[in-house]
Formats: sequence, C-alpha cells, structure tokens
Amino acid sequence: MLIDWSRFLPALILLLIPIALFHGPRVRYRELPQDWRSYWGPTFRLGLHSIDLVRAMLGAWYLSVALAPAIGATGFAKHAPLAAHAVLLGFATLLQAVVCKESKALHAPFTFVAGLTLGFVAPVVGGFSLLIAGIVAFGTRSATAFFPILSLALVGTGFFFGNLKPPLAAGCVAGAATAPWIFALLFSRTWFVTHAQKRSTRDTHAAPDVLR
Repeated sequence: MLIDWSRFLPALILLLIPIALFHGPRVRYRELPQDWRSYWGPTFRLGLHSIDLVRAMLGAWYLSVALAPAIGATGFAKHAPLAAHAVLLGFATLLQAVVCKESKALHAPFTFVAGLTLGFVAPVVGGFSLLIAGIVAFGTRSATAFFPILSLALVGTGFFFGNLKPPLAAGCVAGAATAPWIFALLFSRTWFVTHAQKRSTRDTHAAPDVLR
C-alpha cells in the first residue's frame, strides 16, 4: 500500500482529535430530544459545529487521496487502502462520540458525520444521502434515526451512482455513520448535543444552570 504522508498525517490530525477537547466553559450539554424541536437555534450559535463540519470534510478528503494500492497489487493488497479507510473513518467517528464530558453519554456527531459524507464520497452521492437522511429523520421525528438512515442511503446511492466513485467508498462512510449508533444500542448510552451558553448580563456563576 502506498501512503502519501504529506496528506495522511494531516488527515489523522483532523479526524482523530475529539471535538470535546475544545468544549470550554461556555459550551453546554443537553440530552438529545426525540425530535428536532428546539435543536437548531441554540446549536447553530456554537461555532465549533461549523469547525467540526469543515475539518471532517478536509480530513476525509485527505484520507481518500492519501492511500493507494501498490503497483501490481492483487488480492487483499489491492483493497488494503479501502479497508484502512473503513477502519480509520469508523474509529474517528466513534472517538468523536465516546469522548464526552457527560458520564455514560455519547456526543452526537451530526456535523462530523455530515463532513465525512461530503468529503469522502462523490458530491452527488453525499448530497443525496444527506438529503434523504434529513428528510426521513425529520419526518419520523427521530433525531438519532439520522445515522442508520444515512448509512442505508449511502449504500443505495453509492450503487446507483457507482460510475462516479466506487460504491465501496460510500460503504466506508456508511459504516462510520452507524458506529456510534450501534455503540449506543449495545451499551445503553444517552445521546447528548452541545450548544453555546446564552449571553447574559447576570452573574453566570450565581445563576442556575438552566441550559443543560
């Protein structure tokens, strides 16, 4: 397997650093509601979500072009880069979820997974998959359904638009999207999302934490 270290190392840095390490005192955690009501406003005020989206896109793209099969490789060696992609993307997504400042909880990596989708697979595959997952998640009023639906949508659109990029590439992201969702089911973890603390002229140290 050929490795372009000038792209592989930045990919590891961008993908493997948990976003929770940058959650300062103004970042608040709250349990993910069953539907999407009251989610968007407080969440969009936290700029780290935008950073998470962009760094996941860039890291996924770097990873996609950093690994290639060796010249003349056959058998498993020919598909070794794809296997490495699947493992690294799945581990990176799970890492973003399990590193959470709430005990026995998972940080819902919506923007990170969306970034992986847009950065790793063909734009039309990623765009259609995110659209389908968003519509179904909104329609069913189940925020956590976003992850398994995105996984199924990636596999389906990957095969439908297979001429744009190998469908197995979409399968790598599909596995990464379901990794934290499966982990939550197996270990009965609660999903949490982060948002920015509201600005107030009051003494925030004296005020009760009503934003959790």
